[in-house]
Amino acid sequence: MAQGSGIYLLGFILQRMASLLMIPITTRFLSPADYGVADLLEQSSSVISMLVGGRLASALGYFYFQADSEEARRPVVSTTILGAAALGLLAGAIFWPFSGRLSQLVFGDPSAGRYFRIVFVCFPTAYALDAIFTLYRVENRPGLYTAMSLIRMALQMAGIVVLVALFRMRVAGMMWAAVISFTVMAIGMGIGVFRRMAPAFDLQVFGRMVRYSMPLALGGIAAAFINVGDRFILPHYRPLGELGIYVLACKIGMLTMYIYGSFQVYWSAQVFQIMRRDDAEPVFARMFTYVVLGMSFSGLAIAVCAHPAVRLLAAPAFQGATALVPVIVAAYCVRGIGEFLRCLFLVEGRPGYDAVCNWLGAVVCLVAYLVLIPKFGAWGAAYATLAAFIALGIVSVVWTYRLRPYRVETGRLVKICVASAAAATPYAVIHPSSLPGLIGMAALSLALFPLVLWILRFPTAGELQLSWKALHSLAQLRGRGERGAKFSA
Repeated sequence: MAQGSGIYLLGFILQRMASLLMIPITTRFLSPADYGVADLLEQSSSVISMLVGGRLASALGYFYFQADSEEARRPVVSTTILGAAALGLLAGAIFWPFSGRLSQLVFGDPSAGRYFRIVFVCFPTAYALDAIFTLYRVENRPGLYTAMSLIRMALQMAGIVVLVALFRMRVAGMMWAAVISFTVMAIGMGIGVFRRMAPAFDLQVFGRMVRYSMPLALGGIAAAFINVGDRFILPHYRPLGELGIYVLACKIGMLTMYIYGSFQVYWSAQVFQIMRRDDAEPVFARMFTYVVLGMSFSGLAIAVCAHPAVRLLAAPAFQGATALVPVIVAAYCVRGIGEFLRCLFLVEGRPGYDAVCNWLGAVVCLVAYLVLIPKFGAWGAAYATLAAFIALGIVSVVWTYRLRPYRVETGRLVKICVASAAAATPYAVIHPSSLPGLIGMAALSLALFPLVLWILRFPTAGELQLSWKALHSLAQLRGRGERGAKFSA
Protein backbone atom coordinates (compact mmCIF):
# COMPACT_ATOMS: atom_id res chain seq x y z
CA MET A 1 0.00 0.00 0.00
CA ALA A 2 2.77 2.42 0.95
CA GLN A 3 4.69 1.75 -2.25
CA GLY A 4 1.70 2.11 -4.56
CA SER A 5 0.27 5.12 -2.74
CA GLY A 6 3.72 6.72 -2.59
CA ILE A 7 4.08 6.57 -6.35
CA TYR A 8 0.60 8.02 -6.81
CA LEU A 9 1.47 10.72 -4.25
CA LEU A 10 4.61 11.65 -6.18
CA GLY A 11 2.54 12.10 -9.31
CA PHE A 12 -0.08 14.18 -7.53
CA ILE A 13 2.56 16.38 -5.90
CA LEU A 14 4.31 17.01 -9.21
CA GLN A 15 0.99 17.82 -10.90
CA ARG A 16 -0.03 20.23 -8.14
CA MET A 17 3.41 21.87 -8.21
CA ALA A 18 3.02 22.28 -11.94
CA SER A 19 -0.41 23.85 -11.41
CA LEU A 20 1.07 26.28 -8.89
CA LEU A 21 3.81 27.19 -11.36
CA MET A 22 1.09 28.06 -13.86
CA ILE A 23 -0.49 30.57 -11.46
CA PRO A 24 1.79 33.44 -12.59
CA ILE A 25 0.59 32.85 -16.17
CA THR A 26 -3.10 32.20 -15.51
CA THR A 27 -3.47 35.10 -13.06
CA ARG A 28 -1.69 37.55 -15.35
CA PHE A 29 -3.19 36.64 -18.72
CA LEU A 30 -6.66 35.94 -17.28
CA SER A 31 -8.66 38.43 -15.27
CA PRO A 32 -10.38 37.27 -12.05
CA ALA A 33 -13.59 37.10 -14.09
CA ASP A 34 -11.93 34.93 -16.77
CA TYR A 35 -10.55 32.70 -14.02
CA GLY A 36 -14.04 32.23 -12.62
CA VAL A 37 -15.51 31.50 -16.08
CA ALA A 38 -12.87 28.86 -16.84
CA ASP A 39 -13.54 27.14 -13.53
CA LEU A 40 -17.31 27.18 -14.05
CA LEU A 41 -16.85 25.58 -17.47
CA GLU A 42 -14.68 22.84 -15.97
CA GLN A 43 -17.16 22.11 -13.20
CA SER A 44 -20.15 22.26 -15.58
CA SER A 45 -18.54 19.69 -17.85
CA SER A 46 -18.05 17.34 -14.88
CA VAL A 47 -21.71 17.55 -13.91
CA ILE A 48 -22.95 17.17 -17.51
CA SER A 49 -20.73 14.14 -18.12
CA MET A 50 -22.22 12.34 -15.11
CA LEU A 51 -25.70 12.71 -16.57
CA VAL A 52 -24.73 10.42 -19.47
CA GLY A 53 -22.45 7.61 -18.32
CA GLY A 54 -19.57 9.65 -16.98
CA ARG A 55 -18.99 7.18 -14.11
CA LEU A 56 -18.93 3.99 -16.17
CA ALA A 57 -15.21 3.49 -15.44
CA SER A 58 -16.01 3.33 -11.70
CA ALA A 59 -17.60 -0.08 -12.28
CA LEU A 60 -14.43 -1.59 -13.72
CA GLY A 61 -12.88 -2.63 -10.39
CA TYR A 62 -16.00 -4.43 -9.17
CA PHE A 63 -16.47 -6.48 -12.37
CA TYR A 64 -12.74 -6.97 -12.96
CA PHE A 65 -12.21 -8.75 -9.62
CA GLN A 66 -15.39 -10.76 -10.04
CA ALA A 67 -13.75 -12.48 -13.02
CA ASP A 68 -11.46 -15.33 -12.03
CA SER A 69 -9.02 -15.34 -14.98
CA GLU A 70 -7.23 -12.97 -17.32
CA GLU A 71 -9.23 -14.36 -20.22
CA ALA A 72 -12.50 -13.49 -18.49
CA ARG A 73 -11.25 -10.00 -17.59
CA ARG A 74 -10.32 -8.93 -21.12
CA PRO A 75 -13.88 -8.37 -22.39
CA VAL A 76 -14.63 -6.38 -19.22
CA VAL A 77 -11.68 -4.07 -19.90
CA SER A 78 -12.36 -3.67 -23.60
CA THR A 79 -16.08 -3.11 -23.05
CA THR A 80 -15.34 -0.41 -20.47
CA ILE A 81 -13.05 1.59 -22.76
CA LEU A 82 -15.18 1.30 -25.91
CA GLY A 83 -18.41 1.80 -23.97
CA ALA A 84 -17.01 4.90 -22.27
CA ALA A 85 -16.00 6.43 -25.60
CA ALA A 86 -19.45 5.70 -27.04
CA LEU A 87 -21.18 7.27 -24.03
CA GLY A 88 -18.93 10.33 -24.34
CA LEU A 89 -19.93 10.72 -27.99
CA LEU A 90 -23.59 10.34 -27.02
CA ALA A 91 -23.30 12.93 -24.25
CA GLY A 92 -21.65 15.46 -26.57
CA ALA A 93 -24.30 14.92 -29.27
CA ILE A 94 -27.16 15.33 -26.77
CA PHE A 95 -25.93 18.55 -25.18
CA TRP A 96 -24.38 20.26 -28.23
CA PRO A 97 -27.68 21.85 -29.40
CA PHE A 98 -28.22 23.27 -25.89
CA SER A 99 -24.87 25.06 -25.63
CA GLY A 100 -26.44 28.52 -25.73
CA ARG A 101 -29.07 27.65 -23.15
CA LEU A 102 -26.45 26.15 -20.85
CA SER A 103 -24.44 29.35 -21.17
CA GLN A 104 -27.51 31.40 -20.30
CA LEU A 105 -28.21 29.17 -17.29
CA VAL A 106 -24.65 29.21 -15.93
CA PHE A 107 -23.45 32.71 -16.86
CA GLY A 108 -26.64 34.60 -17.61
CA ASP A 109 -25.28 35.21 -21.12
CA PRO A 110 -25.65 32.93 -24.19
CA SER A 111 -22.36 34.14 -25.73
CA ALA A 112 -20.34 31.59 -23.73
CA GLY A 113 -22.03 28.78 -25.67
CA ARG A 114 -18.93 28.47 -27.85
CA TYR A 115 -16.98 27.38 -24.79
CA PHE A 116 -19.45 24.61 -24.05
CA ARG A 117 -19.13 23.33 -27.63
CA ILE A 118 -15.37 23.01 -27.09
CA VAL A 119 -16.11 20.99 -23.95
CA PHE A 120 -18.44 18.63 -25.81
CA VAL A 121 -15.81 17.96 -28.49
CA CYS A 122 -13.60 16.58 -25.72
CA PHE A 123 -16.16 14.19 -24.19
CA PRO A 124 -15.43 10.96 -26.17
CA THR A 125 -11.68 11.03 -25.56
CA ALA A 126 -12.07 12.24 -21.96
CA TYR A 127 -14.43 9.34 -21.14
CA ALA A 128 -12.13 6.80 -22.78
CA LEU A 129 -9.05 8.24 -21.07
CA ASP A 130 -10.76 7.98 -17.68
CA ALA A 131 -11.45 4.29 -18.36
CA ILE A 132 -7.82 3.60 -19.31
CA PHE A 133 -6.49 5.35 -16.21
CA THR A 134 -8.94 3.32 -14.10
CA LEU A 135 -7.57 0.16 -15.71
CA TYR A 136 -4.03 1.09 -14.63
CA ARG A 137 -5.28 1.53 -11.06
CA VAL A 138 -7.15 -1.79 -11.05
CA GLU A 139 -4.10 -3.59 -12.45
CA ASN A 140 -2.04 -1.91 -9.71
CA ARG A 141 0.35 -0.18 -12.11
CA PRO A 142 0.99 3.09 -10.25
CA GLY A 143 4.21 3.84 -12.12
CA LEU A 144 2.53 3.79 -15.52
CA TYR A 145 -0.49 5.70 -14.19
CA THR A 146 1.73 8.43 -12.76
CA ALA A 147 3.93 8.69 -15.85
CA MET A 148 0.95 9.04 -18.20
CA SER A 149 -0.71 11.57 -15.87
CA LEU A 150 2.42 13.73 -15.88
CA ILE A 151 2.74 13.54 -19.66
CA ARG A 152 -0.87 14.63 -20.06
CA MET A 153 -0.29 17.47 -17.60
CA ALA A 154 2.81 18.59 -19.51
CA LEU A 155 0.87 18.63 -22.79
CA GLN A 156 -1.87 20.73 -21.26
CA MET A 157 0.60 23.17 -19.69
CA ALA A 158 2.38 23.58 -23.02
CA GLY A 159 -0.97 24.26 -24.65
CA ILE A 160 -1.82 26.91 -22.05
CA VAL A 161 1.53 28.65 -22.54
CA VAL A 162 1.09 28.74 -26.32
CA LEU A 163 -2.64 29.49 -26.56
CA VAL A 164 -3.13 31.72 -23.51
CA ALA A 165 0.22 33.46 -23.00
CA LEU A 166 1.36 33.74 -26.64
CA PHE A 167 -1.86 33.87 -28.67
CA ARG A 168 -3.91 35.54 -25.90
CA MET A 169 -6.90 33.25 -26.47
CA ARG A 170 -7.85 33.58 -22.77
CA VAL A 171 -10.65 31.18 -21.76
CA ALA A 172 -10.85 29.51 -25.17
CA GLY A 173 -7.12 28.80 -24.98
CA MET A 174 -7.56 27.07 -21.63
CA MET A 175 -10.31 24.88 -23.08
CA TRP A 176 -8.50 23.95 -26.29
CA ALA A 177 -5.34 23.07 -24.35
CA ALA A 178 -7.39 20.50 -22.42
CA VAL A 179 -8.98 19.10 -25.60
CA ILE A 180 -5.58 18.60 -27.26
CA SER A 181 -4.01 16.89 -24.25
CA PHE A 182 -6.97 14.54 -23.71
CA THR A 183 -7.16 13.57 -27.38
CA VAL A 184 -3.45 12.88 -27.83
CA MET A 185 -3.24 10.80 -24.64
CA ALA A 186 -6.44 8.84 -25.29
CA ILE A 187 -5.28 7.79 -28.75
CA GLY A 188 -1.79 6.84 -27.64
CA MET A 189 -2.83 4.99 -24.47
CA GLY A 190 -5.72 3.28 -26.26
CA ILE A 191 -3.36 1.86 -28.85
CA GLY A 192 -1.19 0.53 -26.02
CA VAL A 193 -4.10 -1.24 -24.32
CA PHE A 194 -5.52 -2.81 -27.48
CA ARG A 195 -2.11 -4.14 -28.45
CA ARG A 196 -2.34 -6.30 -25.33
CA MET A 197 -5.93 -7.39 -25.95
CA ALA A 198 -8.07 -7.43 -29.05
CA PRO A 199 -10.91 -4.86 -29.04
CA ALA A 200 -14.22 -6.50 -28.14
CA PHE A 201 -17.57 -5.30 -26.92
CA ASP A 202 -19.88 -7.40 -24.73
CA LEU A 203 -23.35 -5.83 -24.66
CA GLN A 204 -24.45 -7.87 -21.63
CA VAL A 205 -21.41 -6.82 -19.59
CA PHE A 206 -21.93 -3.23 -20.71
CA GLY A 207 -25.53 -3.28 -19.50
CA ARG A 208 -24.49 -4.63 -16.07
CA MET A 209 -21.79 -2.00 -15.76
CA VAL A 210 -24.21 0.79 -16.66
CA ARG A 211 -26.67 -0.41 -14.00
CA TYR A 212 -23.90 -0.59 -11.39
CA SER A 213 -22.51 2.85 -12.25
CA MET A 214 -25.84 4.70 -12.48
CA PRO A 215 -26.19 5.21 -8.68
CA LEU A 216 -22.56 6.34 -8.59
CA ALA A 217 -23.29 8.88 -11.33
CA LEU A 218 -26.33 10.19 -9.47
CA GLY A 219 -24.31 10.40 -6.29
CA GLY A 220 -21.51 12.06 -8.24
CA ILE A 221 -23.88 14.79 -9.38
CA ALA A 222 -24.78 15.45 -5.74
CA ALA A 223 -21.10 15.42 -4.75
CA ALA A 224 -20.30 17.80 -7.61
CA PHE A 225 -23.02 20.15 -6.40
CA ILE A 226 -21.48 20.14 -2.92
CA ASN A 227 -18.06 20.84 -4.43
CA VAL A 228 -18.98 23.49 -6.98
CA GLY A 229 -22.59 24.54 -6.39
CA ASP A 230 -21.33 27.59 -4.55
CA ARG A 231 -19.51 28.73 -7.69
CA PHE A 232 -22.77 28.73 -9.61
CA ILE A 233 -24.76 30.51 -6.89
CA LEU A 234 -22.13 33.06 -5.84
CA PRO A 235 -22.16 35.07 -9.14
CA HIS A 236 -25.87 35.77 -8.65
CA TYR A 237 -25.08 37.74 -5.49
CA ARG A 238 -21.49 38.91 -5.89
CA PRO A 239 -19.32 40.08 -8.84
CA LEU A 240 -17.31 37.62 -10.93
CA GLY A 241 -14.12 39.09 -9.49
CA GLU A 242 -15.03 37.77 -6.04
CA LEU A 243 -15.80 34.41 -7.64
CA GLY A 244 -12.32 34.33 -9.20
CA ILE A 245 -10.70 34.94 -5.80
CA TYR A 246 -12.88 32.26 -4.22
CA VAL A 247 -11.98 29.81 -7.00
CA LEU A 248 -8.26 30.33 -6.33
CA ALA A 249 -8.87 29.68 -2.60
CA CYS A 250 -10.74 26.49 -3.50
CA LYS A 251 -7.95 25.31 -5.78
CA ILE A 252 -5.44 25.78 -2.96
CA GLY A 253 -7.69 24.24 -0.30
CA MET A 254 -8.52 21.27 -2.49
CA LEU A 255 -4.83 20.37 -2.64
CA THR A 256 -5.65 18.49 0.56
CA MET A 257 -8.02 16.30 -1.40
CA TYR A 258 -5.52 15.81 -4.20
CA ILE A 259 -2.95 14.57 -1.70
CA TYR A 260 -5.47 12.15 -0.24
CA GLY A 261 -6.33 11.17 -3.79
CA SER A 262 -2.92 9.52 -4.13
CA PHE A 263 -4.09 6.96 -1.62
CA GLN A 264 -7.70 6.93 -2.81
CA VAL A 265 -6.74 5.93 -6.36
CA TYR A 266 -5.05 2.87 -4.85
CA TRP A 267 -7.63 2.15 -2.15
CA SER A 268 -10.76 2.50 -4.29
CA ALA A 269 -9.40 0.04 -6.85
CA GLN A 270 -7.81 -2.53 -4.50
CA VAL A 271 -10.30 -2.39 -1.60
CA PHE A 272 -12.41 -5.12 -3.25
CA GLN A 273 -9.73 -7.75 -2.73
CA ILE A 274 -8.25 -6.28 0.47
CA MET A 275 -11.55 -6.52 2.35
CA ARG A 276 -11.79 -10.21 1.44
CA ARG A 277 -8.57 -10.99 3.35
CA ASP A 278 -8.60 -12.76 6.71
CA ASP A 279 -6.86 -9.77 8.35
CA ALA A 280 -9.18 -7.18 6.78
CA GLU A 281 -10.35 -5.77 10.15
CA PRO A 282 -6.92 -4.74 11.55
CA VAL A 283 -5.75 -3.60 8.11
CA PHE A 284 -8.81 -1.35 7.78
CA ALA A 285 -8.32 0.09 11.29
CA ARG A 286 -4.65 0.89 10.66
CA MET A 287 -5.38 2.39 7.24
CA PHE A 288 -8.06 4.63 8.76
CA THR A 289 -5.51 5.92 11.29
CA TYR A 290 -3.03 6.66 8.52
CA VAL A 291 -5.70 8.43 6.46
CA VAL A 292 -6.60 10.71 9.39
CA LEU A 293 -2.90 11.33 10.07
CA GLY A 294 -2.15 12.15 6.45
CA MET A 295 -5.18 14.40 6.06
CA SER A 296 -4.37 16.27 9.27
CA PHE A 297 -0.75 16.98 8.41
CA SER A 298 -1.35 17.81 4.75
CA GLY A 299 -4.28 20.06 5.68
CA LEU A 300 -2.14 21.87 8.24
CA ALA A 301 0.70 22.27 5.73
CA ILE A 302 -1.55 23.72 3.04
CA ALA A 303 -3.33 26.09 5.44
CA VAL A 304 -0.14 27.59 6.90
CA CYS A 305 1.79 27.69 3.61
CA ALA A 306 -1.00 29.24 1.53
CA HIS A 307 -0.34 32.82 2.63
CA PRO A 308 3.38 32.98 1.71
CA ALA A 309 2.77 30.94 -1.46
CA VAL A 310 0.06 33.27 -2.76
CA ARG A 311 2.18 36.28 -1.78
CA LEU A 312 4.97 34.92 -3.99
CA LEU A 313 3.02 33.51 -6.93
CA ALA A 314 -0.27 35.34 -7.45
CA ALA A 315 -1.06 38.81 -8.70
CA PRO A 316 -2.07 41.39 -6.04
CA ALA A 317 -5.74 41.17 -7.01
CA PHE A 318 -5.85 37.53 -5.77
CA GLN A 319 -4.23 38.02 -2.34
CA GLY A 320 -7.57 37.91 -0.51
CA ALA A 321 -7.90 34.20 -1.30
CA THR A 322 -5.58 33.17 1.55
CA ALA A 323 -8.04 34.03 4.33
CA LEU A 324 -10.57 31.51 2.95
CA VAL A 325 -8.12 28.62 2.60
CA PRO A 326 -8.26 27.18 6.20
CA VAL A 327 -12.05 26.76 6.06
CA ILE A 328 -11.88 25.04 2.70
CA VAL A 329 -9.01 22.83 3.89
CA ALA A 330 -11.05 21.71 6.90
CA ALA A 331 -14.00 20.87 4.63
CA TYR A 332 -11.94 18.68 2.32
CA CYS A 333 -10.18 16.91 5.19
CA VAL A 334 -13.62 15.81 6.40
CA ARG A 335 -14.58 14.85 2.86
CA GLY A 336 -11.50 12.62 2.44
CA ILE A 337 -12.23 10.68 5.63
CA GLY A 338 -15.83 10.14 4.52
CA GLU A 339 -14.76 8.90 1.08
CA PHE A 340 -12.42 6.37 2.66
CA LEU A 341 -15.31 4.89 4.64
CA ARG A 342 -17.82 4.95 1.79
CA CYS A 343 -15.66 2.58 -0.25
CA LEU A 344 -17.25 -0.10 1.94
CA PHE A 345 -20.55 0.54 0.13
CA LEU A 346 -18.91 -0.48 -3.15
CA VAL A 347 -17.30 -3.57 -1.62
CA GLU A 348 -20.68 -4.76 -0.41
CA GLY A 349 -22.26 -4.10 -3.83
CA ARG A 350 -24.39 -1.22 -2.51
CA PRO A 351 -23.46 1.80 -4.66
CA GLY A 352 -26.94 3.19 -4.08
CA TYR A 353 -26.03 3.87 -0.45
CA ASP A 354 -23.22 6.10 -1.63
CA ALA A 355 -25.63 8.02 -3.83
CA VAL A 356 -28.10 8.54 -0.99
CA CYS A 357 -25.32 9.82 1.29
CA ASN A 358 -24.21 12.32 -1.32
CA TRP A 359 -27.74 13.57 -1.95
CA LEU A 360 -28.34 14.07 1.77
CA GLY A 361 -25.17 16.14 1.86
CA ALA A 362 -26.31 18.08 -1.22
CA VAL A 363 -29.60 19.01 0.46
CA VAL A 364 -27.75 20.33 3.51
CA CYS A 365 -25.37 22.18 1.20
CA LEU A 366 -28.14 23.80 -0.86
CA VAL A 367 -29.90 25.10 2.24
CA ALA A 368 -26.62 26.45 3.61
CA TYR A 369 -25.75 28.09 0.28
CA LEU A 370 -29.09 29.84 0.02
CA VAL A 371 -28.87 31.07 3.62
CA LEU A 372 -25.19 32.05 3.85
CA ILE A 373 -24.07 33.16 0.36
CA PRO A 374 -26.52 36.09 -0.07
CA LYS A 375 -25.36 37.56 3.25
CA PHE A 376 -21.69 36.58 3.50
CA GLY A 377 -20.64 35.97 -0.11
CA ALA A 378 -17.48 33.86 -0.48
CA TRP A 379 -17.23 33.30 3.28
CA GLY A 380 -20.77 31.94 3.31
CA ALA A 381 -19.90 29.59 0.45
CA ALA A 382 -16.85 28.27 2.31
CA TYR A 383 -18.71 27.61 5.57
CA ALA A 384 -21.66 26.06 3.73
CA THR A 385 -19.27 23.57 2.09
CA LEU A 386 -17.76 22.72 5.48
CA ALA A 387 -21.22 22.15 6.99
CA ALA A 388 -22.24 19.88 4.12
CA PHE A 389 -19.14 17.69 4.39
CA ILE A 390 -19.54 17.39 8.16
CA ALA A 391 -23.14 16.21 7.70
CA LEU A 392 -22.05 13.83 4.94
CA GLY A 393 -19.23 12.50 7.12
CA ILE A 394 -21.57 11.75 10.03
CA VAL A 395 -23.98 9.86 7.79
CA SER A 396 -21.08 7.93 6.22
CA VAL A 397 -19.75 6.82 9.62
CA VAL A 398 -23.15 5.58 10.80
CA TRP A 399 -24.27 3.82 7.61
CA THR A 400 -20.98 2.09 6.81
CA TYR A 401 -20.76 0.77 10.37
CA ARG A 402 -24.28 -0.60 10.16
CA LEU A 403 -23.54 -2.28 6.84
CA ARG A 404 -20.16 -3.68 7.86
CA PRO A 405 -19.04 -3.09 11.49
CA TYR A 406 -15.42 -2.02 11.81
CA ARG A 407 -13.09 -0.90 14.58
CA VAL A 408 -10.73 2.07 14.77
CA GLU A 409 -7.66 2.94 16.87
CA THR A 410 -9.41 5.47 19.10
CA GLY A 411 -6.43 6.39 21.29
CA ARG A 412 -4.18 7.14 18.35
CA LEU A 413 -6.88 9.21 16.66
CA VAL A 414 -7.17 11.37 19.78
CA LYS A 415 -3.41 11.97 19.72
CA ILE A 416 -3.64 13.13 16.11
CA CYS A 417 -6.34 15.64 17.06
CA VAL A 418 -4.23 16.99 19.94
CA ALA A 419 -1.17 17.37 17.70
CA SER A 420 -3.22 19.14 15.03
CA ALA A 421 -4.64 21.62 17.53
CA ALA A 422 -1.21 22.36 19.00
CA ALA A 423 0.39 22.85 15.58
CA ALA A 424 -2.43 25.12 14.35
CA THR A 425 -2.15 27.46 17.36
CA PRO A 426 0.77 29.57 16.01
CA TYR A 427 -1.11 30.10 12.75
CA ALA A 428 -4.22 31.21 14.63
CA VAL A 429 -2.38 33.50 17.08
CA ILE A 430 0.58 34.92 15.15
CA HIS A 431 -0.16 37.16 12.15
CA PRO A 432 3.13 38.43 10.69
CA SER A 433 2.95 40.89 7.81
CA SER A 434 6.34 40.25 6.21
CA LEU A 435 7.07 37.34 3.90
CA PRO A 436 9.95 35.98 6.08
CA GLY A 437 7.64 36.13 9.09
CA LEU A 438 4.94 34.16 7.25
CA ILE A 439 7.47 31.52 6.21
CA GLY A 440 8.81 31.25 9.77
CA MET A 441 5.32 30.87 11.23
CA ALA A 442 4.53 28.10 8.73
CA ALA A 443 7.78 26.29 9.59
CA LEU A 444 6.98 26.49 13.32
CA SER A 445 3.53 24.94 12.83
CA LEU A 446 4.88 22.15 10.64
CA ALA A 447 7.61 21.34 13.19
CA LEU A 448 5.16 21.22 16.10
CA PHE A 449 2.96 18.51 14.58
CA PRO A 450 5.49 15.63 14.59
CA LEU A 451 7.02 16.88 17.83
CA VAL A 452 3.73 16.65 19.71
CA LEU A 453 3.04 13.22 18.22
CA TRP A 454 6.45 12.06 19.45
CA ILE A 455 5.83 13.45 22.93
CA LEU A 456 2.46 11.65 23.02
CA ARG A 457 4.20 8.41 21.94
CA PHE A 458 2.07 8.05 18.86
CA PRO A 459 4.34 5.76 16.79
CA THR A 460 4.15 2.05 17.56
CA ALA A 461 7.26 -0.06 18.06
CA GLY A 462 6.70 -1.68 14.67
CA GLU A 463 6.38 1.69 12.93
CA LEU A 464 9.58 2.95 14.56
CA GLN A 465 11.42 -0.19 13.55
CA LEU A 466 10.19 0.09 9.99
CA SER A 467 11.17 3.79 9.86
CA TRP A 468 14.70 3.06 11.06
CA LYS A 469 15.03 0.27 8.52
CA ALA A 470 13.89 2.61 5.76
CA LEU A 471 16.38 5.29 6.83
CA HIS A 472 19.15 2.68 7.04
CA SER A 473 18.33 1.42 3.53
CA LEU A 474 18.30 4.98 2.23
CA ALA A 475 21.70 5.65 3.80
CA GLN A 476 23.09 2.49 2.22
CA LEU A 477 21.79 3.49 -1.21
CA ARG A 478 23.30 6.94 -0.81
CA GLY A 479 26.64 5.43 0.22
CA ARG A 480 26.66 3.15 -2.80
CA GLY A 481 25.88 6.10 -5.04
CA GLU A 482 28.75 8.13 -3.60
CA ARG A 483 31.16 5.20 -3.98
CA GLY A 484 30.00 4.72 -7.57
CA ALA A 485 30.58 8.40 -8.30
CA LYS A 486 34.12 8.23 -6.88
CA PHE A 487 34.84 5.08 -8.90
CA SER A 488 33.61 6.74 -12.10
CA ALA A 489 35.77 9.78 -11.38
